[in-house]
Amino acid sequence: MGAQASILVVALSAYVLSALFAELRESATSLRSERDNKLLNARAIVAAIAHEIRQPLTRITTGGSAAQRFLKMVPPEHDKAQTALEGMVNAGHRTSEIIDGFRAFLGTGHQEKQLVDVNEIIDGVLESMSSQLKDRQVEPRLELMSKLPHVYGNRGQLQEVVSNLIVNAIEAMETTSDRSRVLRVRTELRDRKAIGVVVQDSGPGINSNKLSDIFTALVSTKPHGTGLGLAISRMIIDYHGGKLTALSDGKDGASFEFVLPIASMDQNSARAE
Repeated sequence: MGAQASILVVALSAYVLSALFAELRESATSLRSERDNKLLNARAIVAAIAHEIRQPLTRITTGGSAAQRFLKMVPPEHDKAQTALEGMVNAGHRTSEIIDGFRAFLGTGHQEKQLVDVNEIIDGVLESMSSQLKDRQVEPRLELMSKLPHVYGNRGQLQEVVSNLIVNAIEAMETTSDRSRVLRVRTELRDRKAIGVVVQDSGPGINSNKLSDIFTALVSTKPHGTGLGLAISRMIIDYHGGKLTALSDGKDGASFEFVLPIASMDQNSARAE
């Protein structure tokens, strides 16, 4: 009996130790996974900010170089230098708006909302990209509905969405050589309850088996893409109570569309006060 009791104690002890080790392994795995997720999220945020501010920072650098070149001419080209400097100032403001948008989206800043004219945002983004459109031989075609109702949201974040979609469309047409590079942007009213914004390119389109994953973070159809722009854009539109979708037949370009609810009477009244 004593021997059997000893065997039983040893067996129970081994079982308890085995369970404890298993729990420790599970806890270690969980902690490691949590640490890796936090690290991945931190890397994603840094990559996203770097991705978004790269364009305005490039414009500041090229604008500064152009201004220096115009001022060194004999006689100096003051008007051209002034235009380059104005572009740098606008790009600086754009960088600030991007950072403020990220702070608001991540909950580290005041999530200011206001009445937003989406047509005005589109015009501003295209104006800031005029040089890029010209350099890449892209023809913008606008079909903006006049007197489009306002939406209620964070202007910087919505500007980020429009900018992302237009940049993606421009980059999608880089390899296009057998057709014109046309960027179509359209706004319209949907059932008097929402506005729709459509950004369409004339590039090669998106393969149907990749279409469902393009809004997934860190997934990109471009060789050097970060896979963050579209994921962030969808999160922003979701945050505003809207929906962002994509459509492509894999041959004749791609079309991205987001829908946002128009501002309510209460929101319009609050803004007026």
